[in-house]
Amino acid sequence: MKTSLVVLVLSAVVAAVIADGEYAPPAYEKKYDGYFQYANVPGKDEYEFGYNRGNSQHNRNHYEQSKDHRFRTKVKWTDTKEGYGEHYWEYNHGDYAPSYSAPSYPAAPAYSAPGYSDNIPVYEAPPSKQ
Repeated sequence: MKTSLVVLVLSAVVAAVIADGEYAPPAYEKKYDGYFQYANVPGKDEYEFGYNRGNSQHNRNHYEQSKDHRFRTKVKWTDTKEGYGEHYWEYNHGDYAPSYSAPSYPAAPAYSAPGYSDNIPVYEAPPSKQ
């Protein structure tokens, strides 16, 4: 009886310490060096992805997003010997744009060159063999 009471009290103390948040399992050491890659598709006609790759001497960062009719992307790069740069693109295309029809022009008049007639082929009989 005493043993089961001790076990019960000890279990209650351990449960209280764990529930209090003071006890946490040892965390694994994460070595984050700033380089990553991800993709996300939150819904229909929508996505985004990006990455940061390379090392401290040469790296590239790319981010791309598309949602409905809008497309955006950004690319950045750095190189210790060559320098750095950035490019941004954004395209907004969709059904909301007004529709334009081709302009109508009057019909071209019939053209006939003065002084010339239509080509009419002339056939001659082949020479007879004798």
